[in-house]
Amino acid sequence: MLVSLRARFESLDPQTYPRLILGLLVPGLVLTTALLALFGYAAWNIVSRRYLDRVSFRLLTYALVVHLIFGVSFAMNALGGYSDWRCSFLAFTTNLSLIFSSCIFFCMALNVPLVVVYKISGQAMEKYYVAGTTLICLICNVPPYASGNLGHVLIPTKTCWYNNADPEARFRWIVGTQTSWTIIMTVGEIVAFLIIIGYLVTHEFHLLRHSTTTEATYSSEGAGSTILKFRNIILRIGLYPLVSCLLNVTLNGIDLYASRKYKMEAFELTKLDSELMLVGMASCAGRPLIYGLLAATDPSFIRALYALRHPDAETETQFCRPSGCLSTIVEIPPHVISFDDAETLDNDHARLECMRGRESSITPPHDLEGGKKWRSYFRYGTSGATTSLSVDVVPYHI
Repeated sequence: MLVSLRARFESLDPQTYPRLILGLLVPGLVLTTALLALFGYAAWNIVSRRYLDRVSFRLLTYALVVHLIFGVSFAMNALGGYSDWRCSFLAFTTNLSLIFSSCIFFCMALNVPLVVVYKISGQAMEKYYVAGTTLICLICNVPPYASGNLGHVLIPTKTCWYNNADPEARFRWIVGTQTSWTIIMTVGEIVAFLIIIGYLVTHEFHLLRHSTTTEATYSSEGAGSTILKFRNIILRIGLYPLVSCLLNVTLNGIDLYASRKYKMEAFELTKLDSELMLVGMASCAGRPLIYGLLAATDPSFIRALYALRHPDAETETQFCRPSGCLSTIVEIPPHVISFDDAETLDNDHARLECMRGRESSITPPHDLEGGKKWRSYFRYGTSGATTSLSVDVVPYHI
């Protein structure tokens, strides 16, 4: 991954380098393996299966599998000291898994605005996410591997990476097949996040602008600050772009710095270099651990664990999420529709409950990912000569 992995640490304690890698990689690989085992059990169990039937969760599972490959190949690359064909293959698998991970997390970020803002089916897009990610990974990694630009670095570092002796050619390979793509994916995650923020703000202002007089009091109480109102959504959706930005920008910046500064035949280590590369090593070795911790707090996974722990209460709590959970469910504020509009909802029981003046919850048949479009809580009431139905919409399990 990084140029001259060991030579950078000659000025440090000889044990600093392996301790750093193993201290971050081992917990990350253990956590990732445990999570994948729990994901598999929860997906197999009929009680919790439906909570994990989401496009973004499947993408997250793919990313965790790739992180296992990345962690193993990175450890063997950095600590193995291979110099034959295995060195080229380790460099290939390390770079491939890194690109795949970046693309998958971009697809997860892209899926949110596509489903919420543009009403595109997440399930319909899933095959394009996987196919596009696979294609980009092959385009970025097969050419340097087939052309012999991956292998043992020509200085005594026992490292497998881009091994072209020409610094300019090596720099072009790095930018064209790794750095530019990971940066593009990171920027794409940030853009997708900003689109969601803009959508929430725009929707809030639109709702306030078109509120009827009879709802003025309710709307003024529920509006508040849009950012504070949707803080759980914003925080949860923004965690992955934030982590991707910190890890990818750090790693690629250090890679480019090292590639431009040093020739393969000569290497002079400075104190600044040691500090920068120590940070670079941490960003690589800590990747499985950091993303594993994010995956462990996924709202769908938490709901699935809750269902496994309380299967008897599943019927009553199937629409409730555990308190304190950072949810990715986009909760659109309530609005009022006419009772005639409610007739379009093909659910006689819900209309009966509304007419009785009771609160009811229904689940219409199809969603934007192939399950439920939205879930509504109905409150029936009258205002003057108009009969209305207040609908609190909780539409999107991304």
